[in-house]
Amino acid sequence: MMRSLFSGVSGLQNHQTRMDVIGNNIANVNTIGFKAGRANFQDMLSQTLQGASGANDNTGGTNAKQIGLGSSIGSIDTIFTDGSTQTTGKQTDLAITGNGFFIVRNGANQFYTRAGNFDFDEIGNLGSTSTGYHVMGWNADASGKINTGGDLEAIVISPNLTMPPKASTSITYGGNLNAKANIGTQAQTSISVYDSLGNAHKVTQSYIKTADNTWIYSTSVADGTITAGQYGIITYKTDGTVDSIRDITPSAVPTASVSFDLQLDNTASSVGTTYFSAFDSNGVLHQYKMTLTNTTPYVAGTTDGVWSYSIIDASDTTGTSLGSGTVTCDNATGVYSFSPASFTAEGNAIALAVGTSNAPLAGSTTATASLPYTVGTSQSDLAITPTPAGTAENMVISRSSMAEITQYGGTTSTIAAADQDGYTAGSLQKKSIDGTGTIIGTFSNNETMVLAQIAMANFSNPGGLTKAGDNMYVQSNNSGEPLIGTADSGGLGKITASALEMSNVDLSQEFSNMIITQRGFQANSKIITTSDEMLEILANLKR
Repeated sequence: MMRSLFSGVSGLQNHQTRMDVIGNNIANVNTIGFKAGRANFQDMLSQTLQGASGANDNTGGTNAKQIGLGSSIGSIDTIFTDGSTQTTGKQTDLAITGNGFFIVRNGANQFYTRAGNFDFDEIGNLGSTSTGYHVMGWNADASGKINTGGDLEAIVISPNLTMPPKASTSITYGGNLNAKANIGTQAQTSISVYDSLGNAHKVTQSYIKTADNTWIYSTSVADGTITAGQYGIITYKTDGTVDSIRDITPSAVPTASVSFDLQLDNTASSVGTTYFSAFDSNGVLHQYKMTLTNTTPYVAGTTDGVWSYSIIDASDTTGTSLGSGTVTCDNATGVYSFSPASFTAEGNAIALAVGTSNAPLAGSTTATASLPYTVGTSQSDLAITPTPAGTAENMVISRSSMAEITQYGGTTSTIAAADQDGYTAGSLQKKSIDGTGTIIGTFSNNETMVLAQIAMANFSNPGGLTKAGDNMYVQSNNSGEPLIGTADSGGLGKITASALEMSNVDLSQEFSNMIITQRGFQANSKIITTSDEMLEILANLKR
């Protein structure tokens, strides 16, 4: 029997196998994460008719005479080049760019896949939409921390997940107090902070300029009390930066009385103004404006000097009067007195008293009021300790950023409480996945928290993995052990959310291979038919 017949048969069989591989590639041209296969041929054993001989003194060497016995399949390789990335718009669709595989598990059976068509089921399991296999990784603890060195676990994020509240521990302040502002200028800012139960409390901080480069501030909480750090005084250097911030202790809260040092203009119809400050029952500092108008000039020993006064809140643009009356300088004693000697503001009666006084002079007005307080020690972290109404824990809130508030000229006094670190409880609204496979939850309280991280695996020889169907691979003796880590680190590829990796099958290459395979099969069939004709001629020699 002619050896060529068997060579032709082996060639037919091998080209059939190669066509099977090509057909499978084309069949999976739109299979997500599919990796194309490639059939490689190799020659079979050869029959040696004469062995090789070496050269000697008389003759040269001769090569062996060998007849090949056909071909065989050397290997069927899986080509692990990246497929193109197709955007899907579905957040849980994931594509890998670069090395690595997703890890999925069905009970105790672990598989590896490049197909990232995942979704959350009704109880929050992240799994493959094709098989339902669980996607493996690490779930975050209650504080959002992930231990990527721990054992792999199925990623589960409950759709009813709630973020617990976080009590505020700091407020960040910023802005500028106008260096050109008049004595009595006010600035104010408010921000909501949260207690241990997630209840919001409005914290208001007021600033009043009491002297050049000096501002007094007070802090209040709308529905609670502050037991420490409520009042302070800020002094500035000539370069506009903070010189010191110190505690102050008011003589009384609310302010019971305000004492004025007076020497008034004795010119008829003269008008003078003075500003003074007072604390209300909530500890909020207010600035008031007193207008003084001379109605009866003072004559020592003969005529009492009389000035009318009117008091308004300095921040009230409508000019609503809080109190009015007269200031009289007794012609016999030269002593001033208020009538009525009090006014009411924020529900609090404030007495008007005279400290030191000097006889009225024409063209001279001195009417100054000092807010009585004691200056304490320098504040380090400028903490306040609100005690919220209700059953929540007491709070300690740092305001160290107040030291960054400047005093420059040319701008209005604008202070802002830019941020605070507490929040109320929130329910899970949506989930997003970043390039490292970290799943981040956005909650109804506008806060975000890390919920889980998807694990990835790589192998020293990915081509050694065994295909298990359903776009899955399993470890084999030649793949090596899985090297588990996180995306975009340690040689692992990057994850793209809302996208899928398509098949890496190149149709133009496959069509070309199909033509080559067809021609190879055709040529091998010719070997058989030609060998058959030769055998027929041989058989006919006996005729």
